[in-house]
Amino acid sequence: MSYINDIQRINDLSISDIIRVSSSYVPVAFKSCPWAYRDSEGRTLEHGTAVLETEEQCCAYMAAYGPMHRHKLQRALDENEFPYRALSNGVEIYDWGCGQGIGTVAVIERLREQGTLSKLKKITLEEPSNVARQRAVLHVRQALGSHSAEIIDLPYYLPSDNGDNSNSVTEIDVQEPCAIHIFSNILDIEAVSLKGVSKMITSSGNQHIALCIGPANLNESRINTFSNYFKKESLRVFTEFRDTNFGRHPNGRAYGCLIKSFTYSLARNKDILHKYSYFAPVQLFASYSDTGLQGSILQSAFEVLAPFDMTAHKNLCPVYALVSNLISRGRPTIASQKVLDAISSKDRAKSLNAVARIQKTFAEAIISERLDIKKDTWEILVIEDDMSVAKLALNDFAELYHHIVAMTQDYSEMTLPIINIHGKKDAATDVTYDAIIDISIDQICNPEEVVFSKYKANNDCYFIVRSSKTVYAERFLYTTERIKYKPLVERDTQGNYHNIEEVCTHLRYFLNLIFRKEDFRPGQLPILSRALQLKSVIGLLPTGGGKSLTYQLAAMLQPGVSLVVDPLKGLMKDQYDGLRKTGIDCISFINGDIVGDERTKREQALTGSQIQIMFLSPERLSIHRFREVLRSMRESDVFFSYGVIDEVHCISEWGHDFRLAYLHLGRNLYNYVLPKEVEGADNHISLFGLTATASFDVLADVERELSGSNSYSLEDDATVRYENTNRLELQYYVYPVDASAAENAWDVGDIKEERLLDVINDVTGKLEEIQDDGNISVIKNRFLERENITDLNKKEEINDADLHTDVDEDWYSVRETDTAGIVFCLRASERSNLSVPTVANSLKNRHITRFSTYKGGDDTTCQDEFLSGGTNLMVATKAFGMGIDKPNVRLTVHLNYPGSLESFVQEAGRAGRDKKMALATIMYSPKTFPVKNARTGQWNHYSADYSNNKFFYDSNFLGEEFELYVMELLMNGLQVRISNEEIAGTEDIKLGRSNGILQFIDRYDEGTILTYYVSYEETETVLDKYNAYLRSRNMPLFKTLNAEQVKIDGRFSYIRSYGSADYKDAIQKAIYRMCIIGLIDDFTEDYARKTFRITTICQDESRYYDYLRLYYRKYYSEDRVDVMIEEVKQMAMVDGAIMACLKHLTSFIYRSIADKRARGIMDMEQFCNMAINSGKDWKETNEDLKDFIYYYFNSKYAREGFVTYDSSVSQEVPFSLKDDTNYDIHSESEISDFGLVKKYMRVVDPDIVNNDSQKDNIKHLQGAVRLIRRADAGINVEGERYGNPVLNLLNIFCILYLGQQDNELLEEEISNDFEAVVEYYSNKNSLNLIGEYANLLVQHAALDEPRADYIQKLMTLIQLKKHLNNLNQIKNKYISL
Repeated sequence: MSYINDIQRINDLSISDIIRVSSSYVPVAFKSCPWAYRDSEGRTLEHGTAVLETEEQCCAYMAAYGPMHRHKLQRALDENEFPYRALSNGVEIYDWGCGQGIGTVAVIERLREQGTLSKLKKITLEEPSNVARQRAVLHVRQALGSHSAEIIDLPYYLPSDNGDNSNSVTEIDVQEPCAIHIFSNILDIEAVSLKGVSKMITSSGNQHIALCIGPANLNESRINTFSNYFKKESLRVFTEFRDTNFGRHPNGRAYGCLIKSFTYSLARNKDILHKYSYFAPVQLFASYSDTGLQGSILQSAFEVLAPFDMTAHKNLCPVYALVSNLISRGRPTIASQKVLDAISSKDRAKSLNAVARIQKTFAEAIISERLDIKKDTWEILVIEDDMSVAKLALNDFAELYHHIVAMTQDYSEMTLPIINIHGKKDAATDVTYDAIIDISIDQICNPEEVVFSKYKANNDCYFIVRSSKTVYAERFLYTTERIKYKPLVERDTQGNYHNIEEVCTHLRYFLNLIFRKEDFRPGQLPILSRALQLKSVIGLLPTGGGKSLTYQLAAMLQPGVSLVVDPLKGLMKDQYDGLRKTGIDCISFINGDIVGDERTKREQALTGSQIQIMFLSPERLSIHRFREVLRSMRESDVFFSYGVIDEVHCISEWGHDFRLAYLHLGRNLYNYVLPKEVEGADNHISLFGLTATASFDVLADVERELSGSNSYSLEDDATVRYENTNRLELQYYVYPVDASAAENAWDVGDIKEERLLDVINDVTGKLEEIQDDGNISVIKNRFLERENITDLNKKEEINDADLHTDVDEDWYSVRETDTAGIVFCLRASERSNLSVPTVANSLKNRHITRFSTYKGGDDTTCQDEFLSGGTNLMVATKAFGMGIDKPNVRLTVHLNYPGSLESFVQEAGRAGRDKKMALATIMYSPKTFPVKNARTGQWNHYSADYSNNKFFYDSNFLGEEFELYVMELLMNGLQVRISNEEIAGTEDIKLGRSNGILQFIDRYDEGTILTYYVSYEETETVLDKYNAYLRSRNMPLFKTLNAEQVKIDGRFSYIRSYGSADYKDAIQKAIYRMCIIGLIDDFTEDYARKTFRITTICQDESRYYDYLRLYYRKYYSEDRVDVMIEEVKQMAMVDGAIMACLKHLTSFIYRSIADKRARGIMDMEQFCNMAINSGKDWKETNEDLKDFIYYYFNSKYAREGFVTYDSSVSQEVPFSLKDDTNYDIHSESEISDFGLVKKYMRVVDPDIVNNDSQKDNIKHLQGAVRLIRRADAGINVEGERYGNPVLNLLNIFCILYLGQQDNELLEEEISNDFEAVVEYYSNKNSLNLIGEYANLLVQHAALDEPRADYIQKLMTLIQLKKHLNNLNQIKNKYISL
């Protein structure tokens, strides 16, 4: 009664008043979380769908969901759209399923604002719940205030299609000239008959206004379908609105909004409804062809009539959803080979369409649950006009279905009944069929005249299928919980994968169905195995190894959306075009070129469940609005399956340099791209990273950046490494550029441009030369040696490979040729040489014009021109070096070597993708030029290539002092805006000013989230003020006009020596550093407003140490991290916790990440220098270059001649395990000496780690051990061969240090390796070394003190195994007696 009294005290009651009063009556335990309400009887709000039974439940509902309803109703009553003029002669309201009367209160509020409340004469409130309806009457009466209107409350239901409607409203009596019908969150309820409601609201009256409001989710099709019961010419739709991220509930969850409101008049014509015998038709899409996407979408559109409401979808089974999606994946898509082979040429197109429509309709029959899948057999009647494809269609359907369920872990028993198919000739009227499909391709759907035939169907499972006259609906793809498939491969103790053929056979069916390929390439199945089991995976496959197919096939086999992050527009388009060629058009992409209405259209297609694969850039996920849209899709019943990061090495190679959005990808995908929630499951999408080129260092960096707090936790076996840089067809050549006349590095660039055409001609000749049979024989033999291939079938495959290809001498200038090439330039800007424009001009000066150019952000028409063969030569930056698939590229030429071997192999890998001979060339001059380091004063001599790469390096790593200065600015100096929008319970959002992001951080309770808006469009006056300070300390300057003048005045010396920075990039890098220590919780970017949105969480300063500790643990052991954090705490006594963390972190990044970048450049320098100075024929050097690349990508400790710095002796020392275990260099006793174990266990010691990471070093060592063990010939002891104990012990050490011993296979590997070692040392009388080894494991942190007895336990296990073996021998001997 208190609630009633409180409400009755308020005149002109508003929705806000109702929410406020209701909130005061929510029990104390749920005041801060009314959505979680539960009473003593166990009643909840059921996410807003509960039938309200008590006053308290009503209050909790309004507190939790009232703001959402208010927001939606305000949008529906928008004064710019709603026809308020139609109310001038009098109006009455019908609030259907009125709940607590909020819809009517909203209309009253708006009429009062409009000054037309006096026109409201009558209000009808329909609601079966007595409690809610009584509240509705109370609320409406108080909202009317002094105005008088008749209020009628109806305790009835809306019409239903299921049974008796005696307790339902079936007609109305409208007395005023205009009636407003409010359908707020009611038409989406499946029990409500759309047909019955349409009849009811047209049974009386003249002018009508229908407000149809609901959630933007799976059942939104019902709201759209509702208007289909009206004749199109009789309606005027005045609002058509959809937004899946319309707002957020108090619990932070997003809610969507769908509004389709219209007016209709009965004054002149009461015949405004279609005279459907049953229900409005549903438009679906399905068609097959021989070649895929040809013809109009209308050819794929058809309509289905059924004696039940096909828009109602209940508990959708993932398998059914997937089958339906596969049939509709393209409009049209390519039919199965079985169907194509069976259909004759006569009326082929028509027959193919009929097959697709029968299959799609049959899928919908199963989805509707009108077919009983538990039956042993189904009797299906298909009535065809002049075709006979039903049996083929349903048999093909059953085969597809069978292959899916056979692969699944949870649905393998859900097989289809035996399907008996009947045609019109043998149809019987006295038989009740399980389903009837009446299909005609020639007939256009005419739902008012169509009649269901004399044949009978169980459960009304009867479908009339006709062609569409127009396209009026969108193709809809079902999304549900993800399907978990069975493993495709198993891994042995040596790390080799073996196919589980029982499952792989089924997957090959889909490989052929979707992509028309017969079998998988090496490495694809291990990657797919993890992905299809819903495990995160980082897959490495060789260039041209089919990495894109792995995610594409996985995506098509899940009933959900896959988001694909691509680094380049050209790569997006290339993959988009490739999928369309396979007959898949449920795909789209959004990049910087897609703007305005087109971008909105594509976003709506994504949120409307019309897209299965969406391509995006990493920056798109850093846009706050878009990211919230993605997160809202779960609430709208549109679910994701995979987050794919194509070219995942960009996280390492670009993330720290110039595209910091890459560093936040793991977190953004984890938190905002969401699958359907399943109880007990990991309710985050699977991460799917792919690359063709990544060394151990790069992989480790990728894993670190994708994992961590509030992000992914990658398993030890998440990386599937099948990358092979040892490509049989790809050869390497370093062209020696004569730069003797060059006075500086710039001159070298000019010389290279002048010589480019000569080099192209030279390497064209070399490509012909190397195709001599003798040379190819050498290539194949060295390939087999390098891979240590002994398998006879594999050797035969290599030896039989046909590498020969014809190369036209002047291929770059002729029209008809099967040869193409790519020239990789250093820069895009025409202000520098070795750039795309200057190289293009150089070629034009030599009368070469048949080439394309590409700079990354270009219109992709130039890319299309080259890929289609319109030109034969592409002049491009490295942006063209990823993912572009043109099979006949024979040559690549680098005018300057790239910044790392990873980049070189990636770009060179564009050649030879058709497995024919190809040549990758680098133009290099070893001539060096003196360069002075302005900061140290030291002089060094660098080649032009090195200097060019060093320039880019210096531009990205501008120095610790400069970075800390920018961080200090962001924390305490910049004028930023602060907002309370993320503070819990905030309704009135306020903005204020703050000096940096720390000013208010100590003024709020712990856990409070503060939001800041930081502009990165600073005035030049302010930047010049900063620059004055920076210049006085010889630090880089922010780019301004005055800074440019400083560069010119100093003849470029200042900027070249100290660097210059883009203000935005500097601020963004500072933000990233602060994210690592937890000072900044999240950030996004508004590109239009040139602003970063930052959130911080008020917390105790100890939390910053915790965040930093987590980051360092990705690199080092716990003990070492403890020492590092103590260092930080010591620094904090002077600098404070935040700045101490940032200083220590920045110093660490420069020691580790920056130094690795510098080493990458030096690796390329060594690579080219080795080739120039080899003194061998170029073909011999080619094999040496292959060796260099091969061992580099497997392990640095497997690289011949590798040295590392040992700080204990203050010099570099040899550290090549390959050298130390080389039989050609050392004796067996030397390569098996225990001293090598002690030496290589030092890779985790500070003396050897230096600026590297302990874990990275261990992975390098593990890779080297595994690689070398493949070729290990064994150690001879008294005629017995044993595996090298050094390699076995180091392998155990690596596994233990990385904590991988809990993996069953690796645990077995430890046991086997250790048993072999014990047996070897027993025969050598050296078992005492086992004890020393156990101590070393503890000393080097592979075992902690509690597990120090691990080796002793292994010894005990071996002894027990021996005893058991002896007992079995005795037993067998006894039995034999």
